[in-house]
Amino acid sequence: MVNVLTTFSRITILSYIIIFTVIDLVQIFEYKLNETVASILATIQAVMIVLFLCNSSIVLYYAKEDPKILALMLFQLMFLAAFGIIINNITLPASKGVINNILLMLCFSFVFLERLNMARAIRQFIFVVVATFASILGVYILRKITKINQYMMLFALLGIISLLLVSVLGKVEYGAKLSITMGSISIQPSEFVKLSYLFFIAGCIVTWKDFRGFLIAGLGAALHVIVLVFSKDLGTASIFLATYVFLIFIAYKNYIVLTLELLLATLGGLFAYNYFPHIRTRFIAWSDPLSVIDDKGYQISQSLFAIGTGGWFGSGLTKGMPNKIPVVIKDFIFAAIAEEMGTIVAICVIVIYMCTAIMLFNVAFNCTYSFYMLVVSGFAIIFTVQTILNIGGVIKFIPSTGVTLPFISYGGSSLVSTMFGFMIAACSNDLWRVPERPRRRARY
Repeated sequence: MVNVLTTFSRITILSYIIIFTVIDLVQIFEYKLNETVASILATIQAVMIVLFLCNSSIVLYYAKEDPKILALMLFQLMFLAAFGIIINNITLPASKGVINNILLMLCFSFVFLERLNMARAIRQFIFVVVATFASILGVYILRKITKINQYMMLFALLGIISLLLVSVLGKVEYGAKLSITMGSISIQPSEFVKLSYLFFIAGCIVTWKDFRGFLIAGLGAALHVIVLVFSKDLGTASIFLATYVFLIFIAYKNYIVLTLELLLATLGGLFAYNYFPHIRTRFIAWSDPLSVIDDKGYQISQSLFAIGTGGWFGSGLTKGMPNKIPVVIKDFIFAAIAEEMGTIVAICVIVIYMCTAIMLFNVAFNCTYSFYMLVVSGFAIIFTVQTILNIGGVIKFIPSTGVTLPFISYGGSSLVSTMFGFMIAACSNDLWRVPERPRRRARY
């Protein structure tokens, strides 16, 4: 019974994801679609999300015979419904396509964490609920702040201090200081600093629309990156650096500056390769993982074996061996998806991430206020770069950097910051506040 259900579900799940992806490609041009057509397409996507979650959960339940899976499924369906209602009430949705994409990514996270580690799956669902309400609260606070660009230096100071605390008090993981641990709670401040970093750079550009904005933003960005390099968190440092480079280009559109910044970034990469042993280790594992499969290349080798074993249609949910991949629930969860759901689903996931990035840029460029246009653009850049670094490392396209896959990988800090960034994007046209001038009394 279980084998029949799993085999049949390989086709049904594939069908849901393909339909969702095709609609996603159409929704990139959402502004050209008739409102009725756009609404119908978004509704079909929502149905595909529910079918994917229910189908996957039922397969997991019959394979594991764990009633917690069905209970979680009910709570997850309630969350999906509540999320849709909330996002439609707190703002006019910036893009229904983006909302559906985020919800599908969360469903992938729910399904594969239940498959790999039930305790972590329960925690992840709690993280999602907390992240949603924390983001709503954050947006509510932002609506109360007038002329937020005036607080740019405060954002820079808070960000740099947070990163310095990690470099001094942080726990070393995989050769880098990434988080601060207090008992059973582990917090990764760099995830939250991504947002304060965007607010700082956007504030500099909006406040000083000349060379001063570029110079002060550059000095602040350099301090952030230097502290991250000191902590050996080079994956996050790469994201911060790329965000600064492309956000400055969006603001000033200067190709000479862009070329110089890319040249400096290349020199920085060469410096990191020569002075950080764990970076050289990752390059060795990337260039020829099978030659060091017993040590440095074990993780990437297992990832490639998993992807190759799954083939086009996957081994079927619960029929693979993704737990053989180290840190599979965080950095390498994409390999688990490719193994058990197949290369076609994995390609669809990549396309969905690509469409989400394009939709976020569309939201940014349609934003009324320049400050939040830059913030949302920066969030889209972070989202894109982080996705490329994660999936690129998993498939051996680039060396592994240890960053998470947005919305799918396990982790509370990453989830909260990414959800907050999404909420800012969704509400970007309703956040800017200019202080009202006191009215003069009319003279008679």
